[in-house]
Amino acid sequence: MQDKKRTADEFYCESKRLRKEVLEMADALKRNPMRFTITNEITMNVEITKSDLRTIVGKSTKNNKFNAIKNALARDIPGYLSKAEYLGWRSVIVGKHPETAYFSYYSRELGAKTILCMRKMADGGMYKPYAIISQAMFDAEVKNLKKGTPF
Repeated sequence: MQDKKRTADEFYCESKRLRKEVLEMADALKRNPMRFTITNEITMNVEITKSDLRTIVGKSTKNNKFNAIKNALARDIPGYLSKAEYLGWRSVIVGKHPETAYFSYYSRELGAKTILCMRKMADGGMYKPYAIISQAMFDAEVKNLKKGTPF
């Protein structure tokens, strides 16, 4: 039992260390967002701001190992997208996220299966990273996932 607790503590510390690293990276984006274009099933003009990275690392689960992996992946969103599997897209739930046209989902497995949720902004057409979630959370939350290119 002691070893499991220690391991959980180690993952907790690693998660916090990586979160701090991502937040430091985010500060550099304050007035200069990262922008790039990538094609992975969908051609996306992506913009990553300080707020986007803060949102991703701010969404923690009870699983410290997953949090550490998620925070590590948040350091390289372009790399994540370039090697991820496109899962599909879904419309926005009525009344939620009015600034978003739809969400698209990408999956990678690096220590744990993760899903990167990208949102297509309704104005301007930029894609922005929204969350890195677990497979279980994806299964519980995603409804009406569609394959292929949106609209």
